[in-house]
Amino acid sequence: MIVSRMIRTLVSLITTLAILHLAAPASEGQRAARVYRIGLLSSTPAPFFMEPFAAEMRERGWVEGQHFTWERRFTGANPNSATVLARELVDLQVDVIVTAITGNAIAARRASARIPIVMVSSGYPVEAGLAQSLAMPGGNVTGNATYVGGKVFGKYLEFLRTLSPRLTRLGVLWDYVPPAATPQEVDLALGELKRAALALRITVKLREVRAKTDVDHALADFAKDRVDALFVTSGPVHADAEIAGPIIEFARRQRIPTMSDFAGGFFKHGGLLAYSPSPAALGRRAAYFVDRILRGANPADLPIEQPSKFDVIINARTARAIGLTIPPALLAQADQIIE
Repeated sequence: MIVSRMIRTLVSLITTLAILHLAAPASEGQRAARVYRIGLLSSTPAPFFMEPFAAEMRERGWVEGQHFTWERRFTGANPNSATVLARELVDLQVDVIVTAITGNAIAARRASARIPIVMVSSGYPVEAGLAQSLAMPGGNVTGNATYVGGKVFGKYLEFLRTLSPRLTRLGVLWDYVPPAATPQEVDLALGELKRAALALRITVKLREVRAKTDVDHALADFAKDRVDALFVTSGPVHADAEIAGPIIEFARRQRIPTMSDFAGGFFKHGGLLAYSPSPAALGRRAAYFVDRILRGANPADLPIEQPSKFDVIINARTARAIGLTIPPALLAQADQIIE
């Protein structure tokens, strides 16, 4: 009798536990059993972003090949290919798309309003139509925003004036051309640059770049205008070594400083000064967003973040090549000096 009662109790307990197990939400381990597919839409492999991204994913428990795989698509110096490549990622039904510049995020958003999109770096995402607001994106796009207004272009010019106190003519090589950027984004950024230049009484000589021939013509014009410094944006065109090389050589011959808005891209080919958010920090933060999304978070509810810190990086080798002595005040601000 007692044994029979014990058996009935044991059976009842096992049944109850089985029901609870079936009704419970999937555990972390069960979710991880699925192999997710992450799409990458970028102009280049961008190791300065993606290696820290991979490290952060590992720290969060995601092992490539075991928990997720990559579908990588690269536009090279041709941002027009982003539309086709974004469509490929959508057709492959990836679980999330990681983008490196605003134009790629726009291409991905146009290809799908459903698949989550995480921006490693972007400019003016609200004005570009990617989000309703930074605090509440409201759609399928979230991540990092490096430009959202403020005084950053004024800081670029202040650094250049410190390097070249007699700076009155600034050559600007701009490659954030549609569809790599929306007209709104370009207007906002250029408007901020021009206002900052006006306040410092600097004349801006702006040249838009789409190919190497554009760079050749621009440099010839800059030589005639006798510009005192160059500001080179860090989009996909200037990241190409065949395009960056002649710019660096021009600056060396003219013995003028160059500045970039990003520590990768053009700067890695020999630019003198960069003022930008840490690429590693942006990559790691992008991994945070992907982790949250793969665990069930809705990108519409994940606030778009702005960098809390911009790094000053100086290439001392380049300074020596143009015979420039870096002012002590600027050296004191440097987060990194490349010797």
